Amino acid sequence: DIMLDNMIANGDIEPMIVVTPTFNKAPSADGVWEEMRKSIIPYVEGKYSTYAENTNIDGLKASRYHRAYGGFSMGGGSTWANFNNNLDIIAYFMPLSGHCWDGAGKVINAAKNSGFKKDEYFVLAATGTEDIAYGNMVPMINELKKNTDVFTYTADFSKGNLFFLEAKGNVHWWPQVRHYIYDALPYFFHEGQ
Repeated sequence: DIMLDNMIANGDIEPMIVVTPTFNKAPSADGVWEEMRKSIIPYVEGKYSTYAENTNIDGLKASRYHRAYGGFSMGGGSTWANFNNNLDIIAYFMPLSGHCWDGAGKVINAAKNSGFKKDEYFVLAATGTEDIAYGNMVPMINELKKNTDVFTYTADFSKGNLFFLEAKGNVHWWPQVRHYIYDALPYFFHEGQ
């Protein structure tokens, strides 16, 4: 929270609401997308002043460019599950040190079947080169890169929708996540407005 407060104060990012749920009702990390859709997002959007005009599905869809989901480790896996199931209500995704347990094919199909164009959803993934997730994330990201009909790989979201930060030497350790978030968040919430 201090890092985010400082980033906002420095003008690096716009003020935002950050919600950090756990998988309390979901049977697993890959099932949390349903809790996000049915409970968490409508609750937050209804309680705070946000871009959503209402909390019904149409209101959530209309405000999707102002919503992101990201997580570390199992949370990274849940990020891909949210991409696969909640792309209609979330536009930005930050999977950190976690790959899609259902494989790159599921992500590619979700993008293809969403009805969205490539400039209407964005993924900024990150992990360390010594992270236990690295060996699973690299082949997955490489597969996404090959599917240029749904992903364009670039560090500039005005020119594409997929980027992968590789932190040399970083391991699977929570304190390093702050660096990924610090590097990723300034890229979010500029497109589609």
